[in-house]
Amino acid sequence: MLGTILFLYYLLFINTFYLRRVSPLYEVRGGLAVKLDVSRYIILLNSENNNTKYNSNKELSDMQSAENRKGFSETVRQSPGEEDPKFWKWFAGVIDGCDAGNFDFRIVKEKSSALSPTINKRRVLKQIRIKLHNRDIRILKRINNYLHIGRIRADKNKKKPYSTYIVSTNEEMKYIIKNINGFIRLKVPSLKEACFLYNIEYSQAEYKIGLYDPYFAGLIDTDGSIVFNYAGNRIECNLEFQYNEYTSLLNFDSTISDCRPDKSIRKKSSIKGNLNQFSPERTISFKFQKVNSMLFIHDYFMVNRLYSDMKFYRVSKIKPFMEIRKFKFSPQGSVEHKLYTDFVKDWIKYQNPSWRKVPFVDKYLRYKDK
Repeated sequence: MLGTILFLYYLLFINTFYLRRVSPLYEVRGGLAVKLDVSRYIILLNSENNNTKYNSNKELSDMQSAENRKGFSETVRQSPGEEDPKFWKWFAGVIDGCDAGNFDFRIVKEKSSALSPTINKRRVLKQIRIKLHNRDIRILKRINNYLHIGRIRADKNKKKPYSTYIVSTNEEMKYIIKNINGFIRLKVPSLKEACFLYNIEYSQAEYKIGLYDPYFAGLIDTDGSIVFNYAGNRIECNLEFQYNEYTSLLNFDSTISDCRPDKSIRKKSSIKGNLNQFSPERTISFKFQKVNSMLFIHDYFMVNRLYSDMKFYRVSKIKPFMEIRKFKFSPQGSVEHKLYTDFVKDWIKYQNPSWRKVPFVDKYLRYKDK
């Protein structure tokens, strides 16, 4: 009898204390451990980027953007020690591809001491800036949202539709320099000087850009182009830079699966005569322009999405275009030819106020305003 009583007390102990200790989803009610209704409590959701607490009664529509529901995520800054290398590779591509801004060095004057009239001059990093057209402001917002440092400022000249992302404190600039070090390939002199000023050992980047490396997406976001080649009946992905000792080293042969870009070096059409090897009048281009490359281009940017809305829209249309590109040769006035022309007009018009100036639009598509 005594053994039975002790056994019952042991079971009660297990039920009321052990289960509660093991699982936070139980509480003691009337001497028994009862499972809780988790819908009434805050639970831990494992998001794509970090662990964040959400109230389960709150609508989760704000947790993901439209892109998230399609498999894309707006990256948010990780906690210390959990930095996302994909973001920093993309960010390095944005800096290398952006012509305006980047590293702003200044000469400052200062007295050597309070008692000495001697004025010393030294070079400092004043700001890190990225200036883009307002059409591409989402690129700046992505950077700002991830880093949670710096600010975005619209151009004061209303006639110039540009905005600039600016970081200006020493601590924040040093943080950025440390994370892009080893990924910058074109703005090398500026990065080297910034590393020297902040006592950071410079790391040289590998110029053979690896498979699905986000650096390429950063370049396309800022300096690249997604173009429609009407004569070739294809969608292309192109990059062009001034030819110099750094751009000459770029190698994208392995960046997009199963395709290589056509690489060419040429001088500007207005320039005559012989030029030095790294003359500013020379350019180097990388063009993924084969029909068989289109789906692989699409696949790369589905892994490394573009934050230039216009360019991402154009890339997203590659698969639908593959289904109707043969309709280009259908008879004028046929349903198939109308499907083709409507697709091309929509592709050219998206966020492009100058679309009517595209040479083939009026000549080949026979567009008439209603």
